[in-house]
Amino acid sequence: MRSRGAALAALAGALALTAPAAASAELSLSASARSTGYVELHLHAEPGLEVAVQEEGEAARRLTPSAADTTLRRFATWRCDRRERTFVASQTGSDGVAREATAAVRTPSCAHRLALSAPHRVRAGGRVRIKLRDRWRLGDLAATVCTRAPGERPRCRDRRPGAFAYAALRPGAHRLSLRTPWQTVRRTLHAAHPGGRLTVLTTGDSMIQIIDSYLKQRIGSRRVRVRSDARIATGISKPSLLDWRSHARAQAERIRPDVTVIFLGANDGFPMAGADCCGGAWIAEYARRARRMMRSYARGGRGRVYWLLLPAPRGGPFRETFRAVNAALRRAARGRADDVRLIDLARVFTPGGRYRASMRIHGRLVRVRQRDGVHLNTTGASLAASIVIRALRRDRLPVP
Repeated sequence: MRSRGAALAALAGALALTAPAAASAELSLSASARSTGYVELHLHAEPGLEVAVQEEGEAARRLTPSAADTTLRRFATWRCDRRERTFVASQTGSDGVAREATAAVRTPSCAHRLALSAPHRVRAGGRVRIKLRDRWRLGDLAATVCTRAPGERPRCRDRRPGAFAYAALRPGAHRLSLRTPWQTVRRTLHAAHPGGRLTVLTTGDSMIQIIDSYLKQRIGSRRVRVRSDARIATGISKPSLLDWRSHARAQAERIRPDVTVIFLGANDGFPMAGADCCGGAWIAEYARRARRMMRSYARGGRGRVYWLLLPAPRGGPFRETFRAVNAALRRAARGRADDVRLIDLARVFTPGGRYRASMRIHGRLVRVRQRDGVHLNTTGASLAASIVIRALRRDRLPVP
């Protein structure tokens, strides 16, 4: 009996020694994506022996755990290009047996990772703070951020999370966007005129008359002030009557127009800088003078210019002059699309350069030119005003 008890005690002691060793030789791995931006691993391994832990396809990280259970809190960051993540742990135990454990986790999509913050309404003419924020708080993702002022082309650049300044110079709706391969975000920033009213200047020679009245009638309001300044019988090529370059500069300084609608050129054709109308040298000089006017009205990006091209006249010397004026204006506006939009009335009223006194509007044949074969009549002026208003709205300027 005594020897039997001793044998049982020895067996119990052996079991007590071997059971913990067997438990510690076990290897397991689990993964979670509960911590924003990171994959967390939970490792159970035999303490005191090296363990290699790696993501499939990546280099291994080696560690020697001091306890059976180890938490690797920020083992890997979330990625936009790979959401299904698999991790492998391997260890050779004290018993000489190589063991391996795997864990898989799915990380969030990048479809809502970045945020673009900007005020909804601001005063035009100032700088606005825009913030690009990474909701994962990693800051390692660049986005293409575009800003687009009313009437302008988009201006885009790659940016990383952080704040930047944007100059909202022009009243109207400014478009903001960010783009990555996984996400697109759009915002609209509305810039109100500092004085509370948009100022529209309608100017030119007799061609602008009647059109200016329709513009005032249709968009003039408590929010939009329309100022008319028609100078009959004047022209860019005849500064003895009115120097339009100086006049444009004075208008811009005095009125400070947010929008300038100009229709000018029916009285032109006079020699300039030693060049007769209407050859290349004359067109180049006319373009140079018109460009200076455009620059004055643009007011360093605060103003937008809508310059109406001349529809073909019925005949006479006007035909050659009108073609030269339009060619010069196209040259003057080249490279200034952010500030100047040419409104091609010739394409509407005289397509192909063919004069017509009447045209169909809403299915009805109506007269659109005056008896002189040059000016628009009230019906034609009404249509031209509608074309201008559509252009203003298309450029997201705040008109009714």
